[in-house]
Amino acid sequence: MQSRHFLPLAFIWSAILALCVGAVLLQRMRGFDEAAIASDEGGLIEERGGVDGDGADAVAPADTDVPPLDLQDELVGKIVYGLRTLVPTMPPDDLMGNAEPLGEGDAQRRLAYAALVARVRGWEAGLDEAQLIEVDDSELHADELRAARADLISACTIRREASAREDSELTEAERAALDGIAARLEPMLGFFARIATGDPTAEAIRTLVVLGVVGGWYVVVFIVGLGTLILLGVLAASRRIAPRFEVATDARPAVVLGETFLLWMVLFMLLQVAAGVAASVVPPLGSSIGALAMSLFAMFASLAALAYPAMRGVPFAEVRRLVGLHRGAGFLRESMHGVACYVGSVPLLAIGLVVFAVLTAIVEAIFGSTPPPAHPATDMLGGASALQMVLLFALASVAAPIVEEISFRGLLYGHLRGVVAPRVRFGSMLVAALASSFVFAVIHPQGVLFVPALGGLATGFCISRELRGSLIAPMVAHAINNAVTMSFGLMLFNS
Repeated sequence: MQSRHFLPLAFIWSAILALCVGAVLLQRMRGFDEAAIASDEGGLIEERGGVDGDGADAVAPADTDVPPLDLQDELVGKIVYGLRTLVPTMPPDDLMGNAEPLGEGDAQRRLAYAALVARVRGWEAGLDEAQLIEVDDSELHADELRAARADLISACTIRREASAREDSELTEAERAALDGIAARLEPMLGFFARIATGDPTAEAIRTLVVLGVVGGWYVVVFIVGLGTLILLGVLAASRRIAPRFEVATDARPAVVLGETFLLWMVLFMLLQVAAGVAASVVPPLGSSIGALAMSLFAMFASLAALAYPAMRGVPFAEVRRLVGLHRGAGFLRESMHGVACYVGSVPLLAIGLVVFAVLTAIVEAIFGSTPPPAHPATDMLGGASALQMVLLFALASVAAPIVEEISFRGLLYGHLRGVVAPRVRFGSMLVAALASSFVFAVIHPQGVLFVPALGGLATGFCISRELRGSLIAPMVAHAINNAVTMSFGLMLFNS
């Protein structure tokens, strides 16, 4: 790389790294409006009849402003309870170890944990756990949480007394009391309310069945994908396949690609901020449907950055060639390679997940429990309307693959391949794949610890970009991955 390009490159990468930090901070502040997607189930204000002193005469509205628990927390509860049902000989301490983060969370999550303890360790243990929960006045929704605690104590007391009787059957009055408690706790605790007041065994078993299907899918894809990677390695080593990636013949277009990617990042982040401001000013845009529509608009509008190279004297025809915006060997054939790209990327994702697990264990050993990786879209999967689901899939499986592949495997990867030892193909490809995949992973909202997993997946897309030249294959692979992930999430959170 000529020395005259050193300062532009230093500026580009300093700005990209700064924006990565900004994206991480922005993702912490930004999210879908949970209140808009929370359950609106409600009823009249009811008195809480209690068989326990803490529950007597307590009054709370059935409508609650407390947002529901994360769907991932509910998933943990279903897995633990389902395993307890299927494998009753499994030690309760081993089962509850998977739910420890719930017991270390805020008052709402501790209530969920107490309900789970009641079903795994016994009603007496659940009652003791619930009575230990203290709700500080400074905590949001303190009064509603105290009322929920009183309800949970009442439910555990009713179930404990019923289980102590010889027939263990609930009386009509006890069943009526539990039904009232269930109606009040359901919007706040979801599955954990059903644990305390009913018998959600079938629901938990369905979740385990879905998990079995998910696990089976990824085992098969991993094995096939590993074979695909080995085959590609053998063919590449024997020179029986020739990479079709086209490197910029001059450094200047490669630098312009980097500038364009930087502009895209700035434009994308500004559009996301603007969408958030619009949502706060225009109420319809603050709904879940409005948020999804604004995200779709921001995604595609950010591609306006592709007009920049022409302003810098790089014709759009050359940009299309360098970015990979062409049909390659034909749309159908490239799409088939996209399927192979997805399959071959799963083993790299698995390696990243192993690294993620190791990093998580280290961080938890030093700092305590950490929240699991999560995407804001997952909170919308449970009970989403038909329109919400259409928008979610359009965003995840159409907009994201198109826009992100153009930006990361097109602009950024093409930039790096053109400025980092372009004549040393393997070394240049390795640096470009790792660097672009890191940036790709960092700006996603699953958290910094999850970067190796997303980075592994993105590296698989980079391999396809190198081999095929065209962006069609990585776009198809990206779309398949997101569609599969969303479909399994939908099955899990609605089982």
